[in-house]
Amino acid sequence: MKINSYPEKLIRKKILSKIKPEIINKNAPHWWGGIYVGKVLVTKVKIPNEHNRLMHSNKSKHIAHDLRLGAEDFNRLIDCSLKGTEYYIKLRAFI
Repeated sequence: MKINSYPEKLIRKKILSKIKPEIINKNAPHWWGGIYVGKVLVTKVKIPNEHNRLMHSNKSKHIAHDLRLGAEDFNRLIDCSLKGTEYYIKLRAFI
């Protein structure tokens, strides 16, 4: 399965609202967020800007990789069928 194309603004909104990463750096051109399970830093993710232009799969795959999600789960995250709690359950496998 391939990652769908989504507006950068939508990807940003879903990451910030569902996953709620701890913002590490707001001063760079793109924000960076740390994703913790308990007190353990599992991964860092680049949070896209609020542009309305489409982010195609060749760029989105890097964000999906940082989130430790496959293409199907990344699409589910953005399309609203994957909830934040389900994401953290999946993420526990990497600890």
